[in-house]
Amino acid sequence: VNKTKNKNRANITITTELKKIDSVLEKHLLKKTPLRRNILLAFVKSKSSLTQAELIGAVAKEMEIVDRVSIYRNLSNMKDAGVLHEVDANNYIYCSHECGSHAHLLLFCQNCRKHQEVKDHQKIGSFMGELDEFRFFGKKQPIFLRGVCESCS
Repeated sequence: VNKTKNKNRANITITTELKKIDSVLEKHLLKKTPLRRNILLAFVKSKSSLTQAELIGAVAKEMEIVDRVSIYRNLSNMKDAGVLHEVDANNYIYCSHECGSHAHLLLFCQNCRKHQEVKDHQKIGSFMGELDEFRFFGKKQPIFLRGVCESCS
């Protein structure tokens, strides 16, 4: 009985996550294809960044046929749309909110590869404004700080 309850909870969680993923894809004007849904679901399940190789392995568990070129193309499209961010060479994180609406800062742990967003958009906006003083105009969003999180230190 407990196994059935846990399986039902897992199915409800996956269904809820897929609805969120579909909403994100719609917001970014991307088609809701099975491959895109499985790519984003792999990020949700991992709760950390994924390399291209890790992503291919995760998607292969869910889909019979996995075309690497299609995965690379979708990674590029979703990165351009702001759904994914490349934190290191071929290492991506999922951004489930609208990136273009505000400047934001992501803290990325180089040990566990988890990330968190700094939510104080007013302070981040102020920081971006301070760059004007140096005649430097930050364009690429988000801003990443790489380091070690409290759990890993």
